[in-house]
Amino acid sequence: MRSGLLIVVCIATVACGQSAPRARRPVEPSSVETVDSVPPAPAALQPPPTLTDEGPAPRSTTDVMRAGGAAPPTPQDEALRASLPFAPAIAMDPVDGSKISIRANTPSADYKGRIFYFSSEANKRTFLSSPDQYLKGVFAHL
Repeated sequence: MRSGLLIVVCIATVACGQSAPRARRPVEPSSVETVDSVPPAPAALQPPPTLTDEGPAPRSTTDVMRAGGAAPPTPQDEALRASLPFAPAIAMDPVDGSKISIRANTPSADYKGRIFYFSSEANKRTFLSSPDQYLKGVFAHL
C-alpha cells in the first residue's frame, strides 16, 4: 500500500509540473537604477557654487613702496655680510628688541667678545651706558 501511495504522489507531482503554462505578467519599468540598468557613462556633476561679486584686494600691512623703505644692499653691505659667521644678516637690537638688517652703516658695538647691532645711535649709547642691564633683560638669550 505504501508503494501505491508513493506512485500516486509521484504521478501527481509530474502532472502538476506539466500543467498549462501560466500567463506572465508584463514587466513594468522600474524606477530603481541598478548597475545592469544604467549605461556605463560618468555622471554629470554640477559645478560648485561660486560668489558672483568680488571683494577688494587685500592690503599689505607694510608699505613696500614708501620713500623710507630699505634699499637693496650695496657692495659694502654684501662684503660685510660675507664676513659674518651667520646668515641671514638680521640682528635684534638689545635695547628695544627690534629686528634690523645688518648693513655697512648699521651702528654696532663690541662688548665681551660679542658684537651687538642697534637700530639707532641713541640705542647704541643707551646700551653702552649700562650693557649688563640689557644682557640680563628679556633679550639676553639672543
